[in-house]
Amino acid sequence: MSETKLKYLFNPTQKDARQLKAEFVVRTAIFNQIFTDIQEDAMQKPPQHYMILGQRGMGKTTLLLRLKYAVQDDENLQKWLLPVVFNEEQYAMSDLASFFEHIAQIIAEVHPSYESLLEEMRKYEFENDYDQKAFEILVEYLKKNEQKIIVFHDNFGQFLEKIGKVATHRLRNILMNSTHIRLVGASATLLEHTFNYKEPFFDFFYQIRLKGMTSDETILLFEKLAENEGKAESFQEILKTERPRIDVMRKLSGGVIRTMVMLFDVFIDNEKQDSFKDLEAILDRVTPLYKHRMDDLKPQQQQIVDAVARAWDAVTVSEIAELSRAERQGLKTNQISAQLKQLVENGIIEIEPRTTGRTNLYRLQERFFNIWYLMRYSTRQDKQRVIWFIKFLEEGCGRERVLKILESFIKRLEEGVISTNSSYSWINSFTMLKNDVLSKEEKIALLILCKIQSEEKDNEELNTFLDKKIEELEFDFKEIEKGLSDEKNEWLILFSLVILGIIIWNKSKAKKTKIDIKERFPQFIKDNLIAILENLVENKVKESLELFEQTYTNDELSEDFLQEFLSLLIAKKQYHSANKLFQDYPELKDRLKPIYYLTMEYLKDEYPNEYLKAGEEYRETIEELKERVKWFEQNLS
Repeated sequence: MSETKLKYLFNPTQKDARQLKAEFVVRTAIFNQIFTDIQEDAMQKPPQHYMILGQRGMGKTTLLLRLKYAVQDDENLQKWLLPVVFNEEQYAMSDLASFFEHIAQIIAEVHPSYESLLEEMRKYEFENDYDQKAFEILVEYLKKNEQKIIVFHDNFGQFLEKIGKVATHRLRNILMNSTHIRLVGASATLLEHTFNYKEPFFDFFYQIRLKGMTSDETILLFEKLAENEGKAESFQEILKTERPRIDVMRKLSGGVIRTMVMLFDVFIDNEKQDSFKDLEAILDRVTPLYKHRMDDLKPQQQQIVDAVARAWDAVTVSEIAELSRAERQGLKTNQISAQLKQLVENGIIEIEPRTTGRTNLYRLQERFFNIWYLMRYSTRQDKQRVIWFIKFLEEGCGRERVLKILESFIKRLEEGVISTNSSYSWINSFTMLKNDVLSKEEKIALLILCKIQSEEKDNEELNTFLDKKIEELEFDFKEIEKGLSDEKNEWLILFSLVILGIIIWNKSKAKKTKIDIKERFPQFIKDNLIAILENLVENKVKESLELFEQTYTNDELSEDFLQEFLSLLIAKKQYHSANKLFQDYPELKDRLKPIYYLTMEYLKDEYPNEYLKAGEEYRETIEELKERVKWFEQNLS
């Protein structure tokens, strides 16, 4: 990554307006929402004020700048509305009066009629109510010029902490009553001022939380970056087979824009490497920034950050004390709480917003910072937890798109809105995919699931077509025999879907398929995999769990099989059984964290805080698992 590109990545204010507007492709819905309000409100009454929340790198600064440029470019607004941008770091702005002085300085740089404004303000700077006088003089100038101002204030939370509660009350009264100023603020932390009813700005702002990018938004961003660098065609070619890699890193980073822009360079330069190497390449690039962040902390704060980072998931104060061996260091829980308050204010640590008081849960705010710390400064066991999560995401993403396409196809088939000819096209598309994109066994599973629906619709023509396609994709038994002798048992990954598909078909139609697994694959019976799933499908939960425990003790089962088994268990409402497996086999919790936290969400009445420990990087995967569980519930009822 070039020095210029890196500079723009961390300092978007240095990017020229034309380039920033051309590259603004992600937060467009939020931009349109706020800008439409700005356009339609002539501020005859006190306007709506906004607060944009999001961790570092989520695009807060870029969004504020894009709004500023939109105001400047609008033929109507530019006549009466003056945009004022406060940069992220305003070290000299220590009180409310300096807030208005800074506005005066910025306006005067562009509009000559305001050149004397600051001088006029400072005639009263030694009076007790100087901040109020400064604002009144600002309003006089605005009235004289028939104009109003809109302030885009980055890092607004830190500014409120600096000026104190009394000045914060005064600012609130000004914003609540004035028709001459609108504020669009941004903060990396959830401001206590906005959710604590004792604070001045409680329930005052219209809050917008910036979430991580979706898969489609990420591709849109990458396409724009590729276009800007003259690599649009090569990117589209790479995208045909490498999209799962992008999704793995997107989920791992929480969809943070800044991290994904860095990934783009890694992705383009190393189009055939795996997700773990992608991670290592990005970690190398962020090390100077993150190391500087750690070095700036006080020793006690470094100790606390180390404990929270190694926990990875959110933890309580008492858990932090235990992890950091605080008692041996002479660090008491009230001291930990005081340091945590500072770390929260500085945007290093966040409080899980759904917890309060003594039940507060703390985690590193920037999730990729947490992963960097684990991979660079923790034990081999801690690093293994990251590797397991990457593996979990890789295996999930590998079939994610196919399952979504399949579900969409089946839904349309059920609703009778797809013709037989269209069905042929879709099925041919499935079966013509390369085997490294969709394995032969998975294609058969998909066809079987389609066959369930076609039989229910009595579509004999499509049914015959599906049977033919299944026969065309006959298993290569020699390859399977070879795979069965592989010590890594990687073949298990290939078969979990086809097993499940055939079991569901057998159950729904109470008949044998042309592919008789029990006869053709006796190794499955030896390893109990078919019996584990069959018993669970037939509600023989006790037998299924007994076989699972026997098998798990003697064999290393793939994450893919474990994910399907536990998802089925949850679909059968066996939440306590799933939780017992996580307790009996603690390594399962690390290998399958998204499923663990999904289990705890279903048990939240008994464990109200446990599911809240899951970080942002898990949440999309957990929602996808919910859909998977829902699918099982609908098809195995």
